Amino acid sequence: MKKYLLRGVLVLITVIIMITGSSMLIYSPEYIMRIICWGESDIRDVNRFPYRELKSDGDIFYFEKALNEDIQHWDFKYTYKEKEEVKNFDDFLSDNGTTGFIIIQNDKILYEEYFNGYQRDSLNTSFSMAKSIDSLLIGCAIDDGYIESEKDSLATYIHEFKGTDFEKLTIEDLLKMNAGIQYEEDKLWLGDDAKTYYMPDLRKLALKETKVVEEPKSKFHYNNYHPLLLGIIIERATNMYVSDYFSKKIWSRIGAEFDASWSIDSQKSGFEKMESGINARTIDFAKLGRLVLNSGMWNNERLISEEWIKKSTVVDVGEDSHDAKGDWLEKYDLNYQYMWYSQTNSIGSIDYFAAGKYGQYLYISPDNGMIIVRNGKSNGEVDSWFEVFKSISDGVTTRTN
Repeated sequence: MKKYLLRGVLVLITVIIMITGSSMLIYSPEYIMRIICWGESDIRDVNRFPYRELKSDGDIFYFEKALNEDIQHWDFKYTYKEKEEVKNFDDFLSDNGTTGFIIIQNDKILYEEYFNGYQRDSLNTSFSMAKSIDSLLIGCAIDDGYIESEKDSLATYIHEFKGTDFEKLTIEDLLKMNAGIQYEEDKLWLGDDAKTYYMPDLRKLALKETKVVEEPKSKFHYNNYHPLLLGIIIERATNMYVSDYFSKKIWSRIGAEFDASWSIDSQKSGFEKMESGINARTIDFAKLGRLVLNSGMWNNERLISEEWIKKSTVVDVGEDSHDAKGDWLEKYDLNYQYMWYSQTNSIGSIDYFAAGKYGQYLYISPDNGMIIVRNGKSNGEVDSWFEVFKSISDGVTTRTN
């Protein structure tokens, strides 16, 4: 019996070695080692990937402190598995994996707390909030004349795509996640979620390993190849690393309190992780929110055109930005424009937000003059954080008016 068991173990080990070895040959040793050693993505990845620094210029902008102690003691209502729950607000945040949470209204900090071992100077990674920032950078490149229009063909900037199916795709198709590019979720290391996160040469992956399988504009499909291709376009149009362009156009001009960074795929490739990799403090993510809330103005300086902010954040009335039938967007009654989500709030106006894995959110309610930032290590036991933000926005506005 022991002999058969030992033989089975040896066969299993041999199979694992063969699969690992062949996967290293097909993909790359570094990719497979990242999969084996790092496993599922998590908030520690900010310390695993190489990065480029985003320097604060030292001229720090401080929001006015107007802390509302009543908020800490709310009996806050939310839902989990469609069942209503009630908790003290601080406990609700702490118990549900929050690391940092800030509420700002009319440039005043009403609430700022940190949990689960995090402090004000703790670094958080954006995950997919980065996609909304990618969208801002496309707007900057159009403002600067590097890109003529979001209606331009990808082949205008990525010459390898001339004469291919990608030539009929536009930058706007990438921004709206409806380009029809093949994308397969899950499947462990064979799937596109893992490839677009862990591959050490994301440029090559996006240029060589993608194909168009559906008509553009026909179907919304959340897909990490879209931001990667946007990054290549920004890089080639501006002749700058994406992080350098971001630093020049935005980060160095919004009074960041701390230096930040943008993770790159590897030292050799040096391409920004466009889908996930902006690393900053919660308070400085709030300043990006302030820039967008003020329609691209920072104090008396215009950093992004008002037209682009309006165009990219909110779906035009009557416009279908995607085919969302049966999609999770339809389930939550959300719209998706140029890598920003939006929803109707309780007063009938539009709020919009950037969202990332494990509950990273930058939520903006223009009519309430409000910015909410949530960083976390998990989503916790909460059905919908954007419903939470809507409830907070309503509650704070009611209490302060």
